[in-house]
Amino acid sequence: MRVFIAEKPALGQVIAEALGTVIRKDGYFECGSNNIVTWCVGHLLELAPPEVHNPDYKNWVQADLPLKLRPAKYQPIARTRDQLKVVQQLIGRASEIVHAGDPDDEGQLLVEEVLEYFGNTAPVKRILINDMNANAARKALDGLRDNREFYGLYQKALARSLGDQLYGFNMTRACTLAGRAKGVKSVLSVGRVQTPILGLIVNRYLANKSHTSAFYYTVAGSLAFGSSRAQARLVVAADAPLDDKNRIIDEAYATQVADACRQKPADVIEAHVEEKETPAPLPFALLNLQVYMSKTHSIDAEKTLALTQALREKYKAITYNRSDCSYLTDEQFGEAPQTLSLLNEALPDLAGMFSEVNSERKSRAFNDSKVSAHTAIIPTAVKIDIAQLSDDERAVYLAIVKRYVALFLPEKRYLSAKVCFGVNGHTFVARSTKVTHPGWAAQVAEETEEEEDRQEDGDPLVFDALADLKVGDAGVCDGITVAKEKTKPLPLYTEAELLKDLRRVAKYVQDPRIKQLLIARDQGKEGENGGIGTPATRGAVLAKLQERGFYAVEKKKLIPTQLGLEFIAALPAIATAPDMTALWHEQQQMIEAGELTVDAFLDELEAFIADQVQNIDLGNVQGDGKPVLDSLNAKCPMCGSELAVTPRVIGCRACAFKFYPEVSGKMLSPGQIEALLTNGKTGVLKGFHSKKTGKSFEAALKLNHEAKLEFVYSGKPKRA
Repeated sequence: MRVFIAEKPALGQVIAEALGTVIRKDGYFECGSNNIVTWCVGHLLELAPPEVHNPDYKNWVQADLPLKLRPAKYQPIARTRDQLKVVQQLIGRASEIVHAGDPDDEGQLLVEEVLEYFGNTAPVKRILINDMNANAARKALDGLRDNREFYGLYQKALARSLGDQLYGFNMTRACTLAGRAKGVKSVLSVGRVQTPILGLIVNRYLANKSHTSAFYYTVAGSLAFGSSRAQARLVVAADAPLDDKNRIIDEAYATQVADACRQKPADVIEAHVEEKETPAPLPFALLNLQVYMSKTHSIDAEKTLALTQALREKYKAITYNRSDCSYLTDEQFGEAPQTLSLLNEALPDLAGMFSEVNSERKSRAFNDSKVSAHTAIIPTAVKIDIAQLSDDERAVYLAIVKRYVALFLPEKRYLSAKVCFGVNGHTFVARSTKVTHPGWAAQVAEETEEEEDRQEDGDPLVFDALADLKVGDAGVCDGITVAKEKTKPLPLYTEAELLKDLRRVAKYVQDPRIKQLLIARDQGKEGENGGIGTPATRGAVLAKLQERGFYAVEKKKLIPTQLGLEFIAALPAIATAPDMTALWHEQQQMIEAGELTVDAFLDELEAFIADQVQNIDLGNVQGDGKPVLDSLNAKCPMCGSELAVTPRVIGCRACAFKFYPEVSGKMLSPGQIEALLTNGKTGVLKGFHSKKTGKSFEAALKLNHEAKLEFVYSGKPKRA
């Protein structure tokens, strides 16, 4: 009996369809007389908590550190225990196993750990399927390989998994125990990924607040050519006094250039107009979708992930939703006519968009060589009732649909004009564009990474004036200005901007070797260039950091709390920088190549942890966990008088009004407090904890006519 073990049910169904003669059973398919297809549901096993290794570890005690968590112990994940039993029984019946995990290191680990857990002795083959359809699975069935070829990949993922557990449990306990000694009640969690992410938030905040403004100068000329006029910017000479962004920093120099060019002849020394086109943006990977939904609908990353999960599992409306890939297969191009036809029927409101669709137009997105373990997130060929979706589900679904349909719309076409002028030995340049056919851009917003760097004018009149100029045309610089500009600090992170930055944190690393290791880690991953975390986990990490009081969100800005600031300041640099991810990558590459064992990697890590946990000093960390606050911009809601602010209570100086910033276990941020006291209400907030049920919940807050605090659930107030 040959037993296929797929990573997830959907892949199991695809393999069963490819094998044929399918009979559905409870937790598996029978395919003919000799093939059975079963599946995991993601990880079926998890690493056991410390108290399973040693009952004494149930209590957090400094003397127990570092925790001894080797050899590794696994336990079933409660919610998928029944499926694990099915897989166990089928492994016992198998004469051959076919490992059908995703074709990456995590997919290799996910099935391998189950085989190890049950002591499998049957020979194991490996099937590699990139595309979730039966035709791709049939091709893959012809290319089964010996699973022993992938042992190094399994060991690489195993080392990362065990290392994260050792590091996270030990460092979190050490820091939490040190924090308790200073009155910090919350868990001070430390992780290889989460702590550097908090470090980014803190460092961006500090850079913003410590920014010292400097001045730079721009020179612009107004050039007359008969009845035409052009506005052009000075092309700064290499020997000019410049800052690191090639901006003039000497006002006298800028004034000297302006004086030298004022009322001087101007000649056109370069002029050309080019026809250009911009292809439609690639379909969404999860992170790009999270960024888009955060920017356009204020839906956070974790909620976007949950919404896509519902669209996939409940409605079967989209393909695999945790993908880190923005490309599609040639096979999916062949399926496009059917998908587009069904979408057109189901979404009459998009009739204008479908009017220009050409299903034979093959976008750059269809490229087998760039597809990784999964393809981009696109709609499936399933006709759904859009009215059944919630507002947020509909917003996410339509974003995915529009990005997909745009692949079959005409390119955006435009003319680009560039003219260079010589004025008394100095060069000025003017650029402008003119859209000739908007194509897909009429339906889908363009992606702009660095908007501030664009210096092209899109005014049709400006374009026409530049397009009329020819090399050799003579005019005069009859107006020139020197503008004094102030440098701006790095903006505080929004969730969308932080998510984008997490793909490329290598740019913040000073050590060239570490920087290169991070970049090498993402080699071949489209859109990732030296990042930390994964698209599927980054949102959850941010939610955990916020829930534990390390940062707050105010007007979409991520603001570290006092606890977050002090925590990052107190931790060793290796814990707050992405260096550890880079160094682990180097060692995991050696493990995959057979040059280093998992045990040797863990031995070295344990020695490092032992040194760290005995030397944790949290310095000035205090137990209030309140967001950084210089003053509270609000008056008493009862009498309008000044408020006295302390970490524990806000009180009116003139009447009996008092307000406690901690509500049901959640410390409100200054912005939330100001909104409540000024407007009498807040938006929906997460992170409250019910003493009665022990569960977290979300609600809005409002002050009633007596200035008493109430929760608001779906429009119904309840006394807090």
